[in-house]
Amino acid sequence: MRFRYDYSKTIMMKLDIGIPDNKGGCKLLNSFSQALEKIKAVDALTLGVPKIMYLVGWQYLGHDDKYPAFFEVNEYAKRKEDKTALDSLLWLIEEAKRYNTVVSFHINFSDAYKESPLWDEYIKNDLILRRFTGKPKATGKWNGRTAYQVRFAEEYKKGFFQKRFDKLCELLPLKEIGTVHVDAFFVRRGKGTSISEEKIYRRKMIEYCMSKGIDVTSEFIYREKNCGFRSHKGESDIIGVIPAIWNLVMTQEDYLRYSPKLLAGGALNMDLQRDKDLKYLFYENAITEPLFNESKFNCNEFLKIFACNSLPYLYLNEHKRIRVSGKKKSRRAYFDGNIETSVKDKSISENGNVLKRENTVCMNAVWLKDTYFAYSDKNEDCEFYVPSQSIELYFLTKDGEKLYKSMHSENQNYSIPFSKGNAFVIKLKRDD
Repeated sequence: MRFRYDYSKTIMMKLDIGIPDNKGGCKLLNSFSQALEKIKAVDALTLGVPKIMYLVGWQYLGHDDKYPAFFEVNEYAKRKEDKTALDSLLWLIEEAKRYNTVVSFHINFSDAYKESPLWDEYIKNDLILRRFTGKPKATGKWNGRTAYQVRFAEEYKKGFFQKRFDKLCELLPLKEIGTVHVDAFFVRRGKGTSISEEKIYRRKMIEYCMSKGIDVTSEFIYREKNCGFRSHKGESDIIGVIPAIWNLVMTQEDYLRYSPKLLAGGALNMDLQRDKDLKYLFYENAITEPLFNESKFNCNEFLKIFACNSLPYLYLNEHKRIRVSGKKKSRRAYFDGNIETSVKDKSISENGNVLKRENTVCMNAVWLKDTYFAYSDKNEDCEFYVPSQSIELYFLTKDGEKLYKSMHSENQNYSIPFSKGNAFVIKLKRDD
């Protein structure tokens, strides 16, 4: 299966635009202008790593509003200088490209609300899941509103899914963007609706998106049995067609079975994950959504998440996972290139050289040539091996890189003067 993006080499993030205030308006978390400012800062702090930013609550009055419809842009996020909110959103999509960021969308194919303009049509055509008593089956309550489930098989067979996704593609340049995040893509059983058939048509929905050149990423690895959703055990019919998952629930065997090119993160969902220490064997993507909701973006907190999670994740994804030794806290994972990770001291080493221990790291930025990224959450001088006898050390800020000093070492070991919560960029100087 070929995807538009290699998610093992990409930082995947979400940014909240707004949520309904339940008073007929929107609680705005980020305007489209504010979203761009945070995208700029993130690009500087990540040295231009490829990024996908999924916007949450970009439609109607915000997150979860009016599904199964998603045909209007949130007016509260509009720029003053634009005629429409759609113009502002299209502006954001174009501007973000300058900062190595693909802006895409968080949507939902499963949920349906009575407040939706599609509700009466979906009830009339028997596209809403019903209890065995015949009443619509509520599946949850979000932001004070009751959600119901779309019947995937019926929606697809009758052409309503294709119609609503095509309409979304007419509104937004999704074919150009090439990726979309589908939240809570669960199947459920009810009157005249089986889990086995719903799973078949969920896959057809994914394949329909892919036929238009659009990858589908999603919230979970879905492992439904006849009794419903399972997060931990069982086979999944979506691995191989959904390349990246936001909330991973994994076993050690899963990590060794599925390469990150086939199944990328996201991060382990610590509320559901049983073996939480797997994080320090295989690492994970940047879950930074709450940071973007603050009026003042916390650069130091973002740097910590990126340096201690995403940087190792991108680095390790370049190498084949071979095996794991030991048990529980004594486990070590082995990768090709003589790379090892350890749960006990949260370390990563390559050829015996320490690249990371606890929250201090100095590691190759694999998306750049001859560049290392260094970070510590402590005030300390820490020595690292860097494969060059001459380097330039830059202090990193959201406004860019500032030269700190040039350094030389015959044995290629360098003492990095860390200041708590800050990062350095190390550029190797090569003899021509």
